[in-house]
This record gives sequence, structure tokens and C-alpha cells, in this order.
Amino acid sequence: MIRSPWNSFGGALLGLWLIASPATFGYTSCPLIYSDIVCGILLLILGLVLRSWNSVLPAWGYAIIGLWLGFAPLLFWAPEAACYLNNTIVGMLCLVLFIRMPVIPGQLPDTGHSVPPGWTYNPSSWPQRLPIALLAFLGWMFSRYMAAYQLGYIDTVWDPFFKDGTLHVITSTISQQFPVPDAGLGAFAYSLEMISAFKGGERRWRTMPWMVVVFGILAVPLSLTSVLLIILQPIVVGSWCTLCLATASCMLILIALSIDEVAAVIQYLRSREKPFLKLLFKGGQCPGATEDLRTPTLDQPLLTLLRASRWGVTLPWNLALTVLVGASLMFMPGVLSFEGAMGNIDHVFGALIIVVAFVSMAEVTRQVRWVNILFAAVVAAGAFWDMQALALHLAAAVAAALLSLRNGPIREKSLY
Repeated sequence: MIRSPWNSFGGALLGLWLIASPATFGYTSCPLIYSDIVCGILLLILGLVLRSWNSVLPAWGYAIIGLWLGFAPLLFWAPEAACYLNNTIVGMLCLVLFIRMPVIPGQLPDTGHSVPPGWTYNPSSWPQRLPIALLAFLGWMFSRYMAAYQLGYIDTVWDPFFKDGTLHVITSTISQQFPVPDAGLGAFAYSLEMISAFKGGERRWRTMPWMVVVFGILAVPLSLTSVLLIILQPIVVGSWCTLCLATASCMLILIALSIDEVAAVIQYLRSREKPFLKLLFKGGQCPGATEDLRTPTLDQPLLTLLRASRWGVTLPWNLALTVLVGASLMFMPGVLSFEGAMGNIDHVFGALIIVVAFVSMAEVTRQVRWVNILFAAVVAAGAFWDMQALALHLAAAVAAALLSLRNGPIREKSLY
């Protein structure tokens, strides 16, 4: 409800907290002092306005302020750790208030049938979305830790496998070319992914399609870009980074888990005859949708919820082996100590093979696995161009191509 005391008084209390923060935590950055005071005053006004103004504008005000608070410590290179922590946490709380409020006039209520036509499960259910939020949270934590070093709050970064690899990556010339700490920028993006996973109810694929589209942009293209930048580090920087690889692993699993909800929205928008923009922002009914009698409630045992979270995602043995083939290509130059063009091909296309395999684990995108045949052909062609470890490269290329032929089991039904 837009008049909920949590929305109005919560915003006002956050405003008072921000106004007092510069003096409380000893800010030394003038831009951040002014930023907190101005944002605090705006939150205080919005909190008071919400009690008497039945409009969606205060909700969007919370969203804008939350986004700014998350980004401001990066833009102004916050000199105090307390400032960075305070701004990011308060910014997240502002976004939490935003996701609790209606933000589109005339938004369809989250009632009615929740399983898309032709599907055997609801891709917007909470068991499907909570693991995605958890993975985004882990990515946020890893990135925030590296950002703490870039901002000067800690003296070193722990890397259990590659010694100073993480330090080399986050202090590379590429990282230094960003106007803001790139690890902090990644943490900012992952926090938005986490928040967007919570916005909307269990029927948001048809009641709030725009939110799923935003979530899909954050979860799929941005995560893919992040993953590709991370796995290209050996070529660009010359070092591996354990925390970066852990973040990339979280994002790959997140993509596989989230892509089915995006597919459901695309199916819904293509099947309806209403004006596209009205349907996108306000949602609508969906003839053919069915009642969800299968999804467990959140008070069920954890194992039951974990099973429900994997609906629509399977791990066929051939895709699991494809991931191992891609990983072997990525690490082959370091293990066999060779460089040059073939080493770059191994890093790039080994990583791409892994990405395609993970995307193909989602049943709605299982056909994407065919792309790996093309990548395998490039590895095979590169093996003849640069004869280092010829037999191993040909074996890996043939294995990746053959493993991509098998479709694997499809346990759930959808229209894809």
C-alpha cells in the first residue's frame, strides 16, 4: 500500500539519518557532505508527502535517491569507509521502499492465475527468484571487497590460489582508466540485480512485464558482459583473479536460472493484442494461464524449495563435460607454458564455450548449445595456424563439438 507507515515514516527516518551522517561519521569530502544532506532533506519531504499525496512520484523519488546514494561514493571516491558503507546501505534501503510501492498508475494487481500458457511451472515464483537474489548478493559482496582496496580502505586483497593475481587485476592500467572504481561499479550493478529480483509478485511476468525486462537486462546482458570481461583478464592483464572467477561463476548460474522468466514475458508480450507499451507497463490478463498448484510455499523445507528453484534448468552430462573442456582450454596456456595467438584463442574461446554451456542449461535456451560447434571449429582452425599442442587442441575442439550435438533431458514444458 502506498500509504503504509513503513513507506512514509521509513523514508523520513532515513532522511534524518542521512542529514546526521556527515557529522556522525566525520566525512571529509565536501561533495559527499552536500550529497547526504540534500538527499536526507528530499527523503524527509518524500516521507511526509506520502502521508497525504496518493501518487507514484514519491516511489520514483525513492528509487532515484537510492541509485544516487549507491553511485555517489564511487563518483567522488569516498575517502572514508564509513561513508561508502553508509551510502550504499541507505541507498539499498531506499530501493527496498521503492519495491514495496506501486510505481505505475493503474498497475494490474497481482492476482489470478500464475502459470504461463503451455508451461508446467511459474518462472516468477519466489522459489525461482530467491536463489537469483542470493547469487547477486554474493557477486555484490565479492565486488565490494575488491572495491574497498581500490578506494584505499584496506591494504591488501586476499587471493587463495593466484597469490597477487587479484591485486594485479584491480590495479591494472585498464582498471585505472575507469573514472570510478570498476569493482565498485560491478558491486553497484549486482546490488541492482538483487533488488530487481524482489520487485513484483508471483505473477509479475504478466502484471509487471517492464520490471522483468529491466531485471532481464541486468541479469543477462550485463552479467554476460561482466563474465566476459572477467574471463579475458589473462589476455589483457596477464593474471588470474580468484574473486573475479567466483563472481563470474555466480553470474553464469544466475543467467541460467533467470532466463526462463524473461522468456515467459517475451511469450506473453507477443501473444497479446493490446497496445504494446500499455501491456508492457501495466500488464494484463492472460487467457490460457493456469493456477499454480505445484510451487511450494516458503515455509516448506529448504530441500523442497531448492528443488523448485531448479525447475526449468537441467545439467545434462554432455553440458557438464563441455564446461570442463572449455576450462581445460582456458588453463592450457598456463599449464603448458605457451603464449601467442593460440594462447589467446584458448582463453577467449574456452571461456565462450563455458558461457554457452551455462546458458544452454536453461531448458528454454537449450538450442544455444549449437553455437559451441562454431567455437570448436575456430579452436580447431587455430590449432593448424599455431601448432603448439596440436593434438590437445584438436581433441578439445572435437570433444566440444560432439558434446554439443546431444540435447539432453527437458523435464519442464514451455512454449520454447
